[in-house]
Amino acid sequence: MDKFLLSSENDRVDGVFFRCVEDCFEPVMLTNLQGKMKYVNPAWILTYGYSREEAIGQTPRILRSEHQDDHFYRELWQTILDPKIGFWRGEVINKAKDGHLVPVLLTITPYRDSTGEILGYMGIAVDLSDQKRMEHQILRQDRLASIGMLAGGLAHEIGNPLGVIRGRAEMLMMQVREKPDAAKSLEVIVNQIDRISGLIRSLLRVSRVPEEILLRETNLKGSIEEVSLLMNETCRRSGIELRTSGTDRMVLAEPSHLQQLFLNLILNSVYAIEEQKSKGPSPLLSSLESHQHFIDIHAEKNEQDGTCEVHVRDSGIGISQANLARLFQPFFTTKAAGVGTGMGLAVVSKLVEEMKGSVSAESPGVGYGATFTLKLQSPE
Repeated sequence: MDKFLLSSENDRVDGVFFRCVEDCFEPVMLTNLQGKMKYVNPAWILTYGYSREEAIGQTPRILRSEHQDDHFYRELWQTILDPKIGFWRGEVINKAKDGHLVPVLLTITPYRDSTGEILGYMGIAVDLSDQKRMEHQILRQDRLASIGMLAGGLAHEIGNPLGVIRGRAEMLMMQVREKPDAAKSLEVIVNQIDRISGLIRSLLRVSRVPEEILLRETNLKGSIEEVSLLMNETCRRSGIELRTSGTDRMVLAEPSHLQQLFLNLILNSVYAIEEQKSKGPSPLLSSLESHQHFIDIHAEKNEQDGTCEVHVRDSGIGISQANLARLFQPFFTTKAAGVGTGMGLAVVSKLVEEMKGSVSAESPGVGYGATFTLKLQSPE
């Protein structure tokens, strides 16, 4: 009788522990000694996107990303199997089923039967995505503050001398009109001075503290059409179809900001498409009915938060996962030296921030284009 009661009590406790693991908000998985998963809880399924049926029988290798190599995992298991340690805890960047990266604080420990024999291993992960996002924002603010100090000094210390140099160069150009080679060299000097001046203006734009701009109801379609008029000829020469849909809606924005950020995004897409052309046939276009390169601007209402989402998708070279994380950083560029300054997307991010919106980017991978998503305030 006592034995029966004890057994019943164990069953009850086991049931409680099972419910605790099932209801835990942190991803939990159990593997056998061969490393094959025997159990995953609902939080694990939600975090990584695999169903329980897809996970059971697989090894945790399905979560591996390029951020950890074989040497990393060898050292991990050496630590777990060391009798003096017996567990491992550290940060890992896993990869979900859809390809997005999930930074986690992972703890791996063996689990045993009543005799102490190891039956397998338990992994408990704490999702660090929100924490890493916040750290990134803090680092970005610190970086922009430093850039702001630098830009302020540059604007004064370099801007004035550049103005003098440009003026003298223009005077010399007037004096050497009959000498084409000299005039051409002076024209190059003027153009490069203008390029430096533009870079300083971009630095000031990106690094300054957001000013109180007046957000007013603005026709999204009208702003995009204004930019399209500027870019139509460029797109036509490059064989790019510039198309829009769902843009006839109002947003809360500053019209000049709106036009500048769309101009920057379209220019960025044009360059990405030209780069894809230089690499050969597009893997993305080969999978579509139309093989013409495109920039597609589509707007829709986000039913969850009421904002207006504008998706700018292109058939360009795409973006690697490593570059996605750095995309909006000042001076980061994948363009050849002398072609880009790395300020275009940083300016886009700043303009959207000043309009109390947000911008993000995603790409299936190199060769498959990219999509930039703007979230803008809606007057509704």
